Amino acid sequence: MCESYFLFTETSRGKDQAVENSCSGRACNPRMGNLSPGRVLKTRESCSPAKCTKCNSAIPAQAHPPSAMSDSSFRHPDTWWQSAEGPEEETLQLDLETEFLFTHLIVVFRSPRPAAMLLERSQDHGRTWKILRYYARDCEEVFGLAEASPAGESGATCTSKYSAAFPCTRGE
Repeated sequence: MCESYFLFTETSRGKDQAVENSCSGRACNPRMGNLSPGRVLKTRESCSPAKCTKCNSAIPAQAHPPSAMSDSSFRHPDTWWQSAEGPEEETLQLDLETEFLFTHLIVVFRSPRPAAMLLERSQDHGRTWKILRYYARDCEEVFGLAEASPAGESGATCTSKYSAAFPCTRGE
């Protein structure tokens, strides 16, 4: 699993008074941009010399640390995060440090996209998590959910739209 860029559109709650006053009584369009630079990105596994033949964390030019996930895939096409080879599961965690309202989340893969993944959020600093969306090549087989049907009390749906192996790289 290789990943190179997060792009979010957001509005932040708790902005300063000047911004709130300028939006009072009318619609405001939030700033669009990458929210991950400068924030800590955590993973369960990372490429290491002992586990990975295509990268080497001891050699800077061949290292693919979690911090490379926040690079722009357009400005820095030769940097990315790469997980260790072999693990069946991986966790990527980004602490945004405040509350945001998302309209888009874009993840660009440098490998085929995962056959299954889910997007979760925590609003209590990681103590509890709520599933926002399921992604799977086959929603019924992997998660026991019909395509686009809401699951349980969370109402999260599953889609196969972003889980095909094609394209082999740069898939969103």
